[in-house]
Amino acid sequence: MAIRDFFNVVQPKGFYRPDIDGMRALAVLAVVAYHYSPSSLPGGFIGVDIFLVISGYLITGILVKAIKDNEFSTFGGLLSDFYQRRIRRIFPSLILVLSSCLVIGWLVLFSSEYERLGKYVAAGAGYLENFVLWNEAGYFDLASIDKPLLHLWSLAVEEQFYIAWPLILWLITRRHWPLLRSIALIAAVTFALNISLVISGHITHAFYSPLARTWELMVGAWLAIAHRHGVTWLSRWRSAQSWGGIWLIVAGLALIEPTSAFPGFWALLPVIGTALIINAGPNTFFNERVLSWRPAVWVGLISYPLYLWHWVLLSLMVIVFGDDNPTFRHVSRLVLIVVSILLAWLSYRYFEGPIRRSRRGYTSVGLTAAIAILGVAGLAVYAASGLPDRPASFVSVKAEQYVKSMQMDALANSRDCFNPQTKMTFLQKQGRDAYLPDKWYCELGDTHSTAIMLAYGDSHARAMIPALDKYGKATRTKIVFSSIGSCLPLTDVIVHTDYPNACRELGEKATHFASEVQPEAVVLIEAWAGYMGAEKIQIQHSITGGQALRTALSETLDFYQKLGIPIVLMEDNPQQRQSVPKARIRFSENPSDQRLNATALARVGYEHQQADANGILESVASQYPLASVLRVGNALCNADICPWAMQHELLYYDSGHLSAAGSLQVYPVFVAHMNAILKCQP
Repeated sequence: MAIRDFFNVVQPKGFYRPDIDGMRALAVLAVVAYHYSPSSLPGGFIGVDIFLVISGYLITGILVKAIKDNEFSTFGGLLSDFYQRRIRRIFPSLILVLSSCLVIGWLVLFSSEYERLGKYVAAGAGYLENFVLWNEAGYFDLASIDKPLLHLWSLAVEEQFYIAWPLILWLITRRHWPLLRSIALIAAVTFALNISLVISGHITHAFYSPLARTWELMVGAWLAIAHRHGVTWLSRWRSAQSWGGIWLIVAGLALIEPTSAFPGFWALLPVIGTALIINAGPNTFFNERVLSWRPAVWVGLISYPLYLWHWVLLSLMVIVFGDDNPTFRHVSRLVLIVVSILLAWLSYRYFEGPIRRSRRGYTSVGLTAAIAILGVAGLAVYAASGLPDRPASFVSVKAEQYVKSMQMDALANSRDCFNPQTKMTFLQKQGRDAYLPDKWYCELGDTHSTAIMLAYGDSHARAMIPALDKYGKATRTKIVFSSIGSCLPLTDVIVHTDYPNACRELGEKATHFASEVQPEAVVLIEAWAGYMGAEKIQIQHSITGGQALRTALSETLDFYQKLGIPIVLMEDNPQQRQSVPKARIRFSENPSDQRLNATALARVGYEHQQADANGILESVASQYPLASVLRVGNALCNADICPWAMQHELLYYDSGHLSAAGSLQVYPVFVAHMNAILKCQP
C-alpha cells in the first residue's frame, strides 16, 4: 500500500463498517489520554462506555444472524462457534500481556508487589477482575497506579455478558417473544438498577457490576436488531445524528470527571452519543471523512491490544522507577505511548491476526489451556506470597528486607479504621458530601478491656495504628480509633476536602462518644501543617488558615477540659522531600541506611517545616491543664537529619506517611508521654 493511500478513507465492504473501527480508535485514545494525563482529559475513561455499546451492537448482530438464518442446527453448535470466535479474538493478546506481566514481575518486582500482581493475573485470566477491584477500592483511588491489570475490569464485564447473552437471545427467539421489546425491557431494568445504585451511594457497585453495565451493551444490541428489522424512523436525519453523537461524546469528555456520580445518568452522554454515530451509518460526512480515515481505522484495528498494553506498561514503569521527577514523567510517558502502539501493532499483526484467521478447533483449545495455565500461575504466585526467594530476580534479599519494613500494618487496611465506608446519596455526591455509618470506628489493642482510650485524625493517624495497637495490648487498653484522609475533625471548623461533612461528623461523633464513655485519654493525630493554608480550612466565613486552626483547636480542647479528659496533640512526623526511594533500593546489590539517607530531610528542615503548626499546638495546649503536646522529633530525627531508614528498616510508606516501622519508632516516646499524663490523673 502506497503511503498516500494510508491517508485515504476506507470504504465499507459487505458487513464491515470502517467507521466503527474509527469509533474504537476514539474510545481507546480517550482512555489512553486519561490514564497517561488525567488532568488533561478527566473524562477520558468514558471510552470504555463507547466500547461497550460497540460490543453490544456487533456481537448481537452476529448472534441474531446465526440464529435467524439457522446457520446452526443446535444451540450447542451456535455456542461452540461463538465462543471459538471470541477465544480467537480475545485470548491471544491477553496471553501476551499476562505472561509478560508474570515475567517482568519475576525479574524486577518486590515480593509484596509480585504477590499482588499474581492475584490480578489470576483474576484477569478468569475474567473476574471487576469483582476483585470491586472488593478492594474504587477505579479512581490513588493506589490504582499500583494495579497493572486494573483496566481488565471492562474486559471481565464484557466476557460475563458473553456468557449469558447467547442463551438469552436463543430463548427469546425460540419463544417468539418480541425481540426489540425484550431487549428494551432488559436495558430499562438494568439502567434502573444502575441509577438506583448510584442514587443510594453504591457507586463502586454500579461501576463494576456487570448487571449495572448491561444496559450499555443492550443499547448497542437493540440498535443491531432494529437495523436488521429495518426500523424506518432510525434512518431520518442521519447527518444530524452523526454530529449530535460526536457532540454528546465531546460533552462527556469535557464534563464528566472521576468525582462525578458515574456511571449513573452521566453515562447517557457517551452511550447515546455512540448509538447515534453507529446509527448514522458509514456514509455520513463525519463517519466517512473522519472515522473512516485510514489512520483512524488502523488505530481501531489495534485498539484491543493497545488497550491491554498501555496501562500495563505505565503501571509497571511507575511501580519500578517511581513518578516523582516531572521531566522524567513527561518524557517516559511519551515513550511509553509509542511503545504501547508498537506492541499493539506487533501483537495484532503477528499473533492475534494469524490466530483469528485460523479455523481449527484445537487452536481455541490451546488458547484456553494457555489462559488457564496463566491463571494457575498467578494463583501460585499469590499463594506463595510473591516468591521472595525466586532465582534470577534482580531484586536483592536486602532490598526485600527494606521494602517489607515499609509496608503499613495489616490493621491499617481495615475499612472501619480508615475512611469508614460512607453511604453517599446522589445529591450528596454532587455536593462532594458524605456521612458516616453507625460503625464509624475500629477497635485496637485489648478490645475486651473496660479501659478505653479514644484516638482519631487524618491519614497520618492511620499510619500510627501499629503503635496504638501495641500500646493498647501492652497496657490492656481498648483503643477506639477512626481516621479520614485530609480530615481535621475539630469543633466548628470547615475543611475543604472531598467530603467535608463526613469530616465534621467524625469530630461530632468523637466528642459525643467521649462525653458518654469518658475515655481515659484522647489522642489527636494530624498533618497539622497541611491545614495552615487559607484555602484549607475556615471557621464561618472570615477566619481561615492558621487562625482557624488556633480557634477550632481551642474550642476542642476546651470541650475535653470541661469533661476532665486528658487530650494529647501529637506533632506531625517529618515530610520527606520526595517519595520513598524504592527505585534506588530495587536494583542495589547492597542497599544501606547510609545510601538511602543521603537524600533525607535535614533536622533543621523538619523544624522549619513544622514550626508554625507546632507553635500553635504549644500555644493553645498551654492554656489547658489537661492538654499536652507529644513531640516526635527526637524519635524520628537525629541532630542532623530525619532519616529515611534506621536499622535496615524504612520508616516511611511514602514521602509523608510513616510505615509500620516508623510508627513503632515513635512507640517509646508515645508510651512515656501517656504514662506521664495518666499517672498525674486522680
